[in-house]
Amino acid sequence: MIIICDKCKTRFQLDISLIKKTLFKVRCSKCEHVFSVDTSPKEDVYELTPHNIAPDKKIIAICNQKGGVAKTSTCLNLGASLSLSGKRVLLIDFDVQANLSLLLGQKNQLSFYEVMKKEAEILKIVKSVRPNLWLLPANSKMSLLAKDCLQQKDFGFFLRNLLEPIKSHFDCILIDTPPSIKFFTPNALLAADFVIVPTQAEFLAMNGVMQTENIIKALAKTHLLDYRVLLTMYDEKNTASKVVFSKLKARYKDKMFNTIINFDFKMQESQIVNQPVIFYDEKSTSALQYKALAKEVEAV
Repeated sequence: MIIICDKCKTRFQLDISLIKKTLFKVRCSKCEHVFSVDTSPKEDVYELTPHNIAPDKKIIAICNQKGGVAKTSTCLNLGASLSLSGKRVLLIDFDVQANLSLLLGQKNQLSFYEVMKKEAEILKIVKSVRPNLWLLPANSKMSLLAKDCLQQKDFGFFLRNLLEPIKSHFDCILIDTPPSIKFFTPNALLAADFVIVPTQAEFLAMNGVMQTENIIKALAKTHLLDYRVLLTMYDEKNTASKVVFSKLKARYKDKMFNTIINFDFKMQESQIVNQPVIFYDEKSTSALQYKALAKEVEAV
């Protein structure tokens, strides 16, 4: 028998033969919510274990309130790595700086802004940039969105509502976000099923992780999100970086990816020629690490 938690919507397989009562209560092992099955009052509470019918986790937001922590590089190279495994991947440039669009040679294209203004249809402005890899570009007009939309009802759900009719076209959707809490980050998080929080092993970047974690927790009453922290641009020879890394591991434990992205000059070179590093030099350190990250993301 399949039972769905009425709070977090996780689905479970329950073996009714193990339960001797017709009316009973259960506790969700994901969110700890206790709810009734067949509305039986004051019965014993049975623990549920997750069934393999997991919620669809295809939309991934890449967020950190600190800039310069490789959010855009992670979005691009993780997406490219996933596309190599045969997945249809959509990258969404949700940053007014449009760096992801620039890295893919798609500067000054139509964007989410024109779709919101009913000046364009989303699938018509999505660009094919590689086999199995597409981009929804950004442009400078997106800076007007916060001013135009913040006063509107349910402004935080604009991106989610936009993606709902098209997400079946893709196996995975990655959202690149700016280091800002206004409009863009809430929209990305409320559209997402999962969050990747890239961070350098630096004090200010670690503070950005904590701020992002607080936003995720604040949304938990209505939108439960799982997340993992990703260490980027790591220099293992730097003593300060090693100290911050140990603090991150102590704080986040199993909420950290096992994969670490080291600082790699090949990454900088690949950006100059508008290529993901796995296409520029597939044997480079960062290319191999992003491929490993893609496998870890698929497992999560």
